[in-house]
Amino acid sequence: MSSNLYVPTRCHIFPLDLNHTALVAIDLQKDFCDVNGFCGDSLGLDLSPVRAIIPRVQNVIDWARKQGIWVIYTIESHKSDRSDVNPSKQLRYENAGYPIGAVGKMGRFLIQGDRGNILIEELQPLPTELQIYKPAQSIFVGTNLEATLRERNITHLIFTGVTTECCVLGSYRHASDLGFYGLLLEDCCAAFLPQEHDAAIAVLLGENGAIGWVATSEQLLNA
Repeated sequence: MSSNLYVPTRCHIFPLDLNHTALVAIDLQKDFCDVNGFCGDSLGLDLSPVRAIIPRVQNVIDWARKQGIWVIYTIESHKSDRSDVNPSKQLRYENAGYPIGAVGKMGRFLIQGDRGNILIEELQPLPTELQIYKPAQSIFVGTNLEATLRERNITHLIFTGVTTECCVLGSYRHASDLGFYGLLLEDCCAAFLPQEHDAAIAVLLGENGAIGWVATSEQLLNA
């Protein structure tokens, strides 16, 4: 049986090689997705857009496991002493009103080991799956993920997670520059503000597909 799957997308067909693909679930952590997490409780953000994608991400993970596709979960996270927070990021997050380490109901924001800095209950990795902590918006900065993917001969990445305009888009574009084929599932990504999600999708669809591939989970699962 061929390992090639041709997925229709918004612009062009995406050539998915199942034998060399990984699925990435980006930052589906309690700080961002739990009503008691920092974004929901301390910032008072509307979590309905990010909560809505969880069942669809679960479906795609189930599909990936059946296909033998490796699943990777990331968590935006910093050391307890914040020694891995660069000054630019610290200032940007302070300016935005949510400084790294700010205390909320589930502990300090984006600090590894605190209750908000773990995956949501709905997404629990299998022992064979990878969970990585990343100190930047891109999944490749401050991690050994690129080397790990190369070692496993992974050439294709399927992107899900939050938020679309921040860590998902930053990771997608970084992956593209590293030479990976990337497929972003727009109904498995979300932002707190729908217009920011839509803007990120518009960026990827720009220049007639020169920037990236965008599809829905339905298009993937039915390909």
